[in-house]
Amino acid sequence: MVSVQRREIVARALKQLWQELGLAGEPLIFIYPALGRMQTEHHTLLLDELVAKGKRRKRFPLGQLASWRRLDVPSYAYGIASVGEVAALLKSDMQHYAELGDRGAIPSVSYDWLCYTFRNGWTGLSVYFYDTENDKVALAAIPQGRQDEWLAFLKLLDDLHETLSHKLHRGLELKRGRIEIIGGSDELAGAIKKASFADVILRTDILAQVIRQHHIFDAEILRQYAALRIPRLRTVLLIGPAGTGKTTLLKAEGATHAKSGGLVLYVCAQAPNRPTSSWQQLARALSIAADSRLPTMILVEDLEMFVSSSQELQLALNTLDGVATPDNPAGTLLLATSSDPDRIDPRIRDRAGRIDVLIEIGLVEDSELAVRFLKHFLGSAYREEEHASVASELLKQPGSHLREVCIAATFRALEKDSPQVSREDLLWAHEMILSGRALASQPERFMLPTVRKQGRYFGKHR
Repeated sequence: MVSVQRREIVARALKQLWQELGLAGEPLIFIYPALGRMQTEHHTLLLDELVAKGKRRKRFPLGQLASWRRLDVPSYAYGIASVGEVAALLKSDMQHYAELGDRGAIPSVSYDWLCYTFRNGWTGLSVYFYDTENDKVALAAIPQGRQDEWLAFLKLLDDLHETLSHKLHRGLELKRGRIEIIGGSDELAGAIKKASFADVILRTDILAQVIRQHHIFDAEILRQYAALRIPRLRTVLLIGPAGTGKTTLLKAEGATHAKSGGLVLYVCAQAPNRPTSSWQQLARALSIAADSRLPTMILVEDLEMFVSSSQELQLALNTLDGVATPDNPAGTLLLATSSDPDRIDPRIRDRAGRIDVLIEIGLVEDSELAVRFLKHFLGSAYREEEHASVASELLKQPGSHLREVCIAATFRALEKDSPQVSREDLLWAHEMILSGRALASQPERFMLPTVRKQGRYFGKHR
């Protein structure tokens, strides 16, 4: 029994099909250059783009395609390339195979039978198929003497493929170093850009713990996540009373990440009457990060406002650690803050994988840190011998309190026409702010007395 190769079956089928379509002359049937290149002549996106470009041109180059169509597989082809199987899924850059969790994947070329009509009036046929289990083959049938035009056609497609790939790549490059605001004013981006770690005054160990989370962008960590089939997302929640520096840290992180070429997404909470919820905005940011394929930092203030809806809770659970988690091959770091973590559902707050790390940024507890605040906010007015001894009096307060103490003390010195801020000015400011805060915590002092019944009500006797 003589075995017949699939290639020979396709070659005979092409010759018979050529005659059935009424194409003139004897076809030249050959395997054309395939080594090291995509079979762009079977990629629908590229074929459509080449046809469209030809329609826009007044003069067309050699090998310009006028139209193309898929052919029904002839019965005498014995089902070869009849399914229309797609060879692979590609990344959106059309250069590399897609990986688990990629977004914007594009189908590659398909195994099928195609007919091409060229602007010069001639027709060609092509079949892309499996010849053996591991041998992919493309056979073409063209009129004798059209070889140079066929090769020019392939070159046009390859050039178009490279151009589209570069355009997609440039789109990613334009996002490098960008700070985008999701659900809010773009002016916020300017405030983040101006931020600096010089304004961050925290305990060294806390700051180191935050910086350590940047390892999600390390190549080795990304490979480990991929090997474990875990979405390459790290979620960090900064908790602590208001005024402890969480927002300052968030902005400094964003500014630094953008300067290093990463993408920064700042997500704003939405008012209840808005058509898009806060959670939907956060979910959108996670998807943008995954689609960008750039190291991305997502900044969220007051996370409790994003996950308070019971209707969206299950969606939030699935998105943070489940089947709907967007996966960014370059890594995503979600940095969120909360001054009221009790309002965050325990299934989110206490579940590793949804919130990977909780870092407390608390009150100023030691004199060394308090001195750093005094130095920073007094600036050139700071005098060690005069001001350092005040630090111990300012403990158990948020950093914002120490900032206001320095500002109020400076105002008092100006009012006294004093050339320097004194120790007494700082202590006075400290006591003044505490007294005001104590008064504000007594709401009964600001309630109007109960209105007594009078003989007249809006001018009428009762």
